[in-house]
Amino acid sequence: MTTSPNKRRNRIRTAVVTGLMATSALGTAGSALAEGNPTYDQPYEQRNAYNTQFGISEQCSPQSEEFRFRFYYRPNYGGAWINIGKSIWDLKSVSDGSTSNPLTFCGGPSDGRGQIVANNSASAYNWFEGYCGVVYYYKGYGAGATDTQFDYFSPRSGRNLGPTANNNRSIQFIRC
Repeated sequence: MTTSPNKRRNRIRTAVVTGLMATSALGTAGSALAEGNPTYDQPYEQRNAYNTQFGISEQCSPQSEEFRFRFYYRPNYGGAWINIGKSIWDLKSVSDGSTSNPLTFCGGPSDGRGQIVANNSASAYNWFEGYCGVVYYYKGYGAGATDTQFDYFSPRSGRNLGPTANNNRSIQFIRC
């Protein structure tokens, strides 16, 4: 008798979750074990892993363990969105190792899809457990910025952007 792909996938998920819970119970796993490390310095496209479950890249996936910060085109988590999984020096010039292009919105409704993320985001949400996200007005993580030219997102929090609404140019993750 053959097992359907969905049943196999569910069994694998159950085994993985059981293993993580057992490891956590022994005190060897932190809350951020299942998520990616957004402070790890690696070219953006190398971390943009292909998601076989949804058949799309992690940055455009409805959910991701690696890319757990999301910019939205509209206020109140509306319009198109994109998942972010690491610090990005300049949202207008994201390198894949050979070329640099602006990051664009890819998921959600068509309102904003294909638009550049830099200086075009109105809200954001941070699903990371152990990392805070800081959105800056300037590229280079706010080089030359004043204390009021950034938006800080604690773990598992989101809101409309304040000082960086439609003026967001870089994002940095820190351990918090």
